[in-house]
Amino acid sequence: MKNKTLRQILGALVMAFACMLFGPYQIAGVSAAVAVVLLAGVSMEPLFAVLSVGLYLVAGLWLPVYPGMNAGADYLFGASGGFLLSLMFCALVLSALNKGLRGHPFLSVFIGLCASFVLYFGTGILWNVIRTGNDLVSVLSAGWVTPCLLFGMDALLAFFASRTLYKAMK
Repeated sequence: MKNKTLRQILGALVMAFACMLFGPYQIAGVSAAVAVVLLAGVSMEPLFAVLSVGLYLVAGLWLPVYPGMNAGADYLFGASGGFLLSLMFCALVLSALNKGLRGHPFLSVFIGLCASFVLYFGTGILWNVIRTGNDLVSVLSAGWVTPCLLFGMDALLAFFASRTLYKAMK
């Protein structure tokens, strides 16, 4: 096994552990795991970024690592489960764009964070509409829009931290 591959595997395990450690804590409804997932996306190869998020989601089936110290399939596939499930796609998109636009780090992270923003909230809100049977207006007025600003702050944190982490993993 190559040294780089070993670092990526260890990085995936660290990211998964960080999601489990910080996932239950919320700041105005947004899980701290979102920042960790964004960091995984901008600093890891696509396979390992998705693997780290997948480990977090699977662990949450048994351990209380989801937002608010929740666990289980009922929570993962419940009304807000779309937000959690979208994290894998966010990590994949960020990582793939970061890898594809390697010579343009700012552009790749900026486009990736914008795409992740749309994926995270689009999937989460649509999932909530489908699972609850509520119309879009009532879901949006019930507080699903408020976390947008915090997601943006998580994105900025991931952007600034990613360069340092990426250089350390090289």
